[in-house]
Amino acid sequence: MSKTFFLLLSLAVVCSVFSTAADSAERALQDGPQLFTNQDIENYKSPYDAKTSSEKRASKEDISESSKDKKKRILEEHEMEYWCKKASTCNRRIEREKEAIKEIQDEILDAKTNVRSSRKKNSALEKKLESAKKRLRKAEADLNDLEDEAHRKGAKPGWLRCQI
Repeated sequence: MSKTFFLLLSLAVVCSVFSTAADSAERALQDGPQLFTNQDIENYKSPYDAKTSSEKRASKEDISESSKDKKKRILEEHEMEYWCKKASTCNRRIEREKEAIKEIQDEILDAKTNVRSSRKKNSALEKKLESAKKRLRKAEADLNDLEDEAHRKGAKPGWLRCQI
């Protein structure tokens, strides 16, 4: 009887030792880094492969939407170029008129300092100066009208200054 008791007791100790070793091996696997095999990688090859058919349809909609955005961007760029060209033309006219006024003012100053200049020449220069000032006011008014038109038609303010 003692032999059977001793045998059962030793069997119980051996089983408990082996079960403890198996539990500790499982815990070591859980605590350690997770390892992936090539088969695991094949399952997650690309995100596109995992999409459903509804997601694929959504991507087609996205493509058509992005092409619409591209067309809109192109139209906007053409519109920006249009306003930039018009504003540049007005600004060049203003600069030309300012330069003409400066030249006429220089001529008038030279004529006033020159004793030999006649009143007829001076009055002609004065008329020329007034004419240049009228052209300058007209060019500035044209630019203001262009700015108003651009604002009414929804052009961005930077477009008239040729800024993006």
